[in-house]
Amino acid sequence: MLKRTLWSLCFLALLCALPPARVEAAGISAGTFITITADTFAVPIQITDGVEVTGWSFGLSYKPSDWTINTGCDPFTDTYCGLDNGPITEGAFFSSGAPFNVLCCGVIELDGSLNQTGNLFGVKGLFGGSPPYPSGDGILAYVEFINVLGAEGDSKINVTDPSVTSAVPEPTTLALLAIGLLAFGVRRKPALAWRIAT
Repeated sequence: MLKRTLWSLCFLALLCALPPARVEAAGISAGTFITITADTFAVPIQITDGVEVTGWSFGLSYKPSDWTINTGCDPFTDTYCGLDNGPITEGAFFSSGAPFNVLCCGVIELDGSLNQTGNLFGVKGLFGGSPPYPSGDGILAYVEFINVLGAEGDSKINVTDPSVTSAVPEPTTLALLAIGLLAFGVRRKPALAWRIAT
């Protein structure tokens, strides 16, 4: 019994001494502007190094004196302002899950005069298909902007609060599972041997 416990402790020490597996974190960034008309353009939101991605989220910050998000309608003059004519559309990264993916277009922050402040937050996407989940690089979404009249257009559009959810467990989770199973095995063996002896 002592020999088995020593072997288990050696194995546990070896497991803890191993360097953690290197996992590249997926990144979300704004791509090169795509011109739509003389006054409008789209910004592709890209993912790089995704691994079995099940969901993602991001926000944007921008200078509203240079450009504003094209909301597509004015709630005071248009008769219909629905989700299907919004400024955010799904990219091709989750295409294998269509038409069951979920896209939440987030919230455009407005000031007291209902002008954009330069913040978009809470944009989220969830994969609606079955495994295997998408991996690699691709475009998550497009956000449509309007060039503000007279703007020089030299400011940047920055991604804020990016987050990617993966179906693959983190290495620390796997290590904790292995340690738990090992500890369970060490505790169970003496009890089983005692029952057999009695």
